[in-house]
Parts: sequence; C-alpha cells; structure tokens
Amino acid sequence: MTPVAAKRRALGIWFAVLAPLWGTMAFCTYWEPVVRDGWSNVYWYTWHTLDWDGLWSLVEGGWRGSNPRLGQTVTTLLYAPGPYHVILTPLLELGLFWLMTTLALGRWPSLRRGEDALVFATVFALAALCTPQFGPMLFYRPFAGNYVFGLAVNLWWLVPYRLHLAAPRPRHVAWALPMLALGFVAGMCNEHTGPAMVALGLCSTVWARRRGDGVAPWMLAGLVGLLAGYLLMMLAPGHDLRYGGLARQAGIVERIVTRGLVDNLVVVARLGLYLVWALPWLVLGWLAGRGAAARDTVERSTRERIALWALAAAGLAITCTLLASPKLGPRLYLASIAFCAIALTGWLVSRARTRWARISAAVLAGIVLVYVEARCITTYARVGPIGAERLRLVQTSPKQTVVVVPRYPPTRSKWFIGEDFVADNLRAAIASDYYLKGVELAPAE
Repeated sequence: MTPVAAKRRALGIWFAVLAPLWGTMAFCTYWEPVVRDGWSNVYWYTWHTLDWDGLWSLVEGGWRGSNPRLGQTVTTLLYAPGPYHVILTPLLELGLFWLMTTLALGRWPSLRRGEDALVFATVFALAALCTPQFGPMLFYRPFAGNYVFGLAVNLWWLVPYRLHLAAPRPRHVAWALPMLALGFVAGMCNEHTGPAMVALGLCSTVWARRRGDGVAPWMLAGLVGLLAGYLLMMLAPGHDLRYGGLARQAGIVERIVTRGLVDNLVVVARLGLYLVWALPWLVLGWLAGRGAAARDTVERSTRERIALWALAAAGLAITCTLLASPKLGPRLYLASIAFCAIALTGWLVSRARTRWARISAAVLAGIVLVYVEARCITTYARVGPIGAERLRLVQTSPKQTVVVVPRYPPTRSKWFIGEDFVADNLRAAIASDYYLKGVELAPAE
C-alpha cells in the first residue's frame, strides 16, 4: 500500500469512528430535556445576563455559598440560551476520549494511523460499558459540567507528565506559567480526584529526576497550581451551606468509621462490579499475549509498564477517596473507571499485535459503539420532545394556575436519569419560581 493510500485508509477509519459518535452526541445534546438541577440553571437566566459580572457572580457565589467546583459554573454556562451547548458539549466529550487515548498510548494520537482510531474506539467502548450512568454523564448538563469537564481538565493537566515519562523532551521555562494556571483550574474541579492527581504528578516528577532528566520548572509549577486550586476548593465556605452543611457535620475519620467496614468495602467493591464489563478485553489481551512469539511482541519498557500500573492504581485510589465523601453515588465513579479504561487499553495495545487480535479488538469496539449510539439516539429522541413540551408549559402558562405536564416514559436507566417530577420539593420550587399554583404530572397511562 502506498503512503497516500495508507493515509486515506487511516482517515477513513477515523471518520468511521468519529462521525457517528459526534452525530450521536450532537443530536442527544439537542434533545436533552431539562430535569432535576437543570431547572435552577435555566431559571438563573431569567434574572441574570451572561456577561463578565454575571460570570464572576457564578464563580464567587458558588465558592462562598453553594458548589465551589468550577464545573458548577460551567454547568450554568452550558444552559445559556442559544446553540452553545449543542456545539461545545460534544467537543468537550470527544476531547475527553482523545486525552484518554493519549494517556493510553503515551503519545498524541495521529489521524494518519488507523490503529490509533482503534485505541480511541476501545477506550470509549470500555468507558461506555463500565460507567453506570453513561448517558447522564454525557447528556445531563449538571453531570457533564461537574464531572466530565472536571475529568477532562485533570487529564489535560496530566498529559504533559505522561508524555515526558514516555519520551523526555526539553521544554522552555515559559511552560511553567500555563502549567501553573492549568493546575489551578484542575485542582478546583473535583474533591475526590485531587489526591490521586497530586500523587501521579509527584511520581512523574520523582521518576524524571531519578532517570537523570532533572526536575523541570513546568512540572513543579503544575503541582503547585494543582495543590493551590485543590486547597482553595476544599476550604471554600460554600461547603458549610451545601447539602445543609453535610460535609462539615463529621470529620473524615468519623465518617469512615460511622459508615462501617462492610459499607466501606461495598464502596470499593462497586468499582470492581462496574469493571466486570471489561472482561472480554481482558480475555482478548490474555489470549493475544500467549506463546513465546507473542511475548516477544509485547515487551515494553519499564517506564511504560509503570505508567500503566500507576494509572490503574489512580483509578482505585480515587474510589478509595470516596470513603471520605459525605455523599455517594454512581456518578462519582466516572474518573475511577476512566483511569482503569486507560490502563486496560494501554495494556491491550501492547499485546494485540497480531492480525487476529487487532480484528477482534476492532469488532468488540465496533459492536459497543453501534450499541451505545443506538441506545442514546433512541432514548433521547423519545424523551426530548416531552421535555421540550414540559419546559414550554412551565414557562408560558398563566400565573397562579396548576400546570399539568406529560410524564416521561419509564426510561430511568444507564442512558437517561429518569422522571424528576416525582419529587414534591422540586415541583414546589419550580411552581414558586414561575409564580404557578402548582406543577403536576399527568396521570400514568
């Protein structure tokens, strides 16, 4: 095959992976209904305009009296009137999987390499199958803003450390300033990912020094920024008011002890339960690495093996950090699963060197991609029009009337967060915001 033909073939493979995925994300973000916390974000624009003062009020208000994560500000921005959500959110999500692919490979993916598209598809397939609330993570803006955005920024911060470990390269001292800023933003994103990210950055820095590369200024600056942002978020006075001050009602040790040994083990074991879906790739990797000839093709440098083990350990460490969290839920496992998916994909890439192994990996990933895209499209094409009608009725009905809105179909699942108006307090809050006498669900059919 000529170089030109090989390049066209690679671009064709990338197009076959990315185009349907982007289309699915764009359609589903367009159809996404306003549910749960989305109502308060939509209502914010009734009394505020999106300018610099409004943006600062979101950041300061969240830090002082609500949710101090930067992702909460991003969430409200994604509810801005206009096409911004449909344009930006799919790009954010594709960017997340691009960064995951980079960490698995130890280099930036190339559109000239068809095998890199297979790595991208594999890391997406693993994340999609193993993440318990995958649809809401992508298409419920409070989750996308707080967790997908936060994870993407943290991985973006981690990529330079990973690339430097794989192939050391000198960087100008000027790199320290953007790494300081990026680290600060990453630190302000999520409570449960901060310690693991600091550990990964420290390990990379120590390894670089022991290898004889010295400690680059940008590596130290990135760590300083991350620590500063994380401490600023964790010490935010907003924690005293959020969830009724739940985070301040008990210390970390007291919270872990009160939960009990069994419940703490369940928190950690859930990660293993979610990762059961990765079993086909584990079997494929084991089979692909069998035999002397196969073992000769899977040898990797010590630093690459260490890097993958460190990424997997970070996934477990993030789950263990949840033991200190006052609130738990499936949404909090996104980062853990992402790190495990990265490590497993990198391990599989090192072993699936034969033709049959690559074809098997491509078939596995292709089946999952088609399945995920079909489930997302069919789910959100169904709930989207209902959500649009509910929003119209709430916003345009006469004041002091009782608004009866249609029900969502019983679709609470891995793909959709489900009916929210079963909560009396939410209906009461929406009725108060829009000066309605009440909001009621239509009778079940």
